[in-house]
Amino acid sequence: MLDGNAIRQFASCFATGVAVITSKDTAGKLYGLTMNAISSLSLDPPLFLICVDKRSNTLAPILETKGFAVNILAKGQEAISNTFAGKSEDKFANIKYRLGTHGLPIIDGAHGAAEFSVHADYPGGDHVIIVGELRSVDTGAVDPLLYFRSKYGAFAPAG
Repeated sequence: MLDGNAIRQFASCFATGVAVITSKDTAGKLYGLTMNAISSLSLDPPLFLICVDKRSNTLAPILETKGFAVNILAKGQEAISNTFAGKSEDKFANIKYRLGTHGLPIIDGAHGAAEFSVHADYPGGDHVIIVGELRSVDTGAVDPLLYFRSKYGAFAPAG
């Protein structure tokens, strides 16, 4: 069986964008985590999937309220990524955000943001695969933040 380091090393070969998944519980407390395990799934209906670690404190609010937002970070938002990758009790303390159309936290300056309702969830090893149906979308004109081989980077257009 492969060890966790070998799996992480292989996964780091895939250049991805950086996203912060946000949600809130029924009392209104905000939660969030950094991830790159997101994917477009279907156009009709408009579905995306995210994969959330079972140990994440953001999982319960997503499943409880049946809602989450995907904030695709922009170039220069490395500090936001690092904040949401950490274990701080109040990750939103120094983060500028607004509540979206459906009341979910949208990070200011993100490359793109969308709100979802939970359509379904499935077991996925030590994660839960959550399928969300798109409810609102906002895209910006800024460049995305990228992640490759455990380092941040930026998009450089060809030509």
